Amino acid sequence: MLVEPSQEILERLLTKSVWTSEEQAWMLEYLQETDQHALRQLMQEKFEQDQQQSTNLPATVSERLLAQIHEQIQATQVTEPKLNWKKWFVAAAMLILMAAATLIYLRSKQVQPVPVSKITLKQDIAPPSSNTAIITLGNGQQIILDSAGKGLLATEGNVQLTKTAEGSIVYQGSSDKYLVNTLNNPRGSKPVTLVLSDGSKVWLNSESSLRYPVAFGAAERQVEITGEAYFEVAKKAQPFKVAVAGKGVVEVLGTHFNINSYQDETFTKVTLLEGSVKVYLQTNGSGAIAIKPGQQALYLSDQQKQTAIQVKNDIDLSAVVAWKNGFFNFDNADLKSVLRQLSRWYNVDVVYQGNIPKRVFGGEMQRDLNLSEVLKILEKNNVHFKIETDKLIVMP
Repeated sequence: MLVEPSQEILERLLTKSVWTSEEQAWMLEYLQETDQHALRQLMQEKFEQDQQQSTNLPATVSERLLAQIHEQIQATQVTEPKLNWKKWFVAAAMLILMAAATLIYLRSKQVQPVPVSKITLKQDIAPPSSNTAIITLGNGQQIILDSAGKGLLATEGNVQLTKTAEGSIVYQGSSDKYLVNTLNNPRGSKPVTLVLSDGSKVWLNSESSLRYPVAFGAAERQVEITGEAYFEVAKKAQPFKVAVAGKGVVEVLGTHFNINSYQDETFTKVTLLEGSVKVYLQTNGSGAIAIKPGQQALYLSDQQKQTAIQVKNDIDLSAVVAWKNGFFNFDNADLKSVLRQLSRWYNVDVVYQGNIPKRVFGGEMQRDLNLSEVLKILEKNNVHFKIETDKLIVMP
C-alpha cells in the first residue's frame, strides 16, 4: 500500500474548507513534528503566493475562521498557570495554514473580494532588524553603527576603531592618552558586540550603555554599565572592574558573567557562568562577596534605598543569557516583568487600563516574532492587548 507523502496531504488539506477530525489530528501531529524554521519558511511562501493572487479575505469569513480555531484550541487546551509555548506555536501555525486554505477555497468559488479601502488592518510592530547603537568618541563625534560601513570607523590616539563584516566593533592599539568612548544601544535595537582594546568581549542588550577607555592603563581596567551586558573578560594581570548603575562594582581577572541592571527592575543581578567574581557596593571594596559559577548576586537597583547583597544558587544560566542568543525567557516572570522586556525590544510604551489580573509566565520564545505574535500567546492567559502606534495598551 502506497503512503501519501506529507507534502501532498498538506496541499490537499489547503484546498479544503472543512477538515475531518482525522485530518485535524494529522495536521497537529505534522505541525508538532515539523522543524519550526522549515514551517515558518513554508508559511512565508504561502503568504507570498496569496499576495501575488491579490485576493482579500472577507471580514465575516476571517471572524468565523478565528472562532473555529479558538474552539479547536479550547478542545485541546490543558489548564496551567504557565504557558506551553510549543502548543501555542502549533495553534498559531494552524491558524495561518487554515487561513491560506480558506483563501484558496474562496478563489475556487469566485467570491467577490472585499475592497481594500474597507479593510481595517491591525497595527503591528516588527522586531528589530538591525542594531541602531551609537558610539560617542572622546571629541563628542557620534558614529551610528547601522549606517556605518565595515572597516575603519575612527582613530582615537593610536587606537583604531573598526567594524567587522559581522557588525562587531573592535578596538585595537594602545594610547598614552586617557580617552573615553560611550556605546549606547537604544530601545528597539538588536544587541551589539564590542571587543575592547584588551581583547575582552562585551554583548550589549537594548536600552543599555557602556562607558569605557579606548585603551586601558597599566594599573586597572574599568568600565561602566547601565542596562544589561554579557562579558567575556580577557585574562590579564590587571583587575577588570565594572561599575554598575552608580552603586555596585563587579571585579574580576578573567571570566564570563552577565549583568542585568535596568533601573526599572527591582534588583540588579550579577550572574556568573565561568571563573569567579567579587561584588561589592562600597567604592573602597569593603563588604565584597565572591560568587561561583551558577550563582547570582543581587541587590536593590534603587540607589536611594539601603540594601545588602544576596546570593542565589542553582541559577538557570541558559535563561539568563537567552537574550544574547535570540530568545525571550520568562522564568516565573510576572506580567509587568514580561512587558518590560517587550517594551525594550519592540520600542513601545506600555499603558495599563483597568484592573490587570496577576499572571505568571514560564517558557521561552524567539525574539524574531512580530509583537502581535507574542501578544497572541500571552493572551491565552486571560489578559488582552491593543497596539496603538508606539503604545501597547494592556486591558483585563
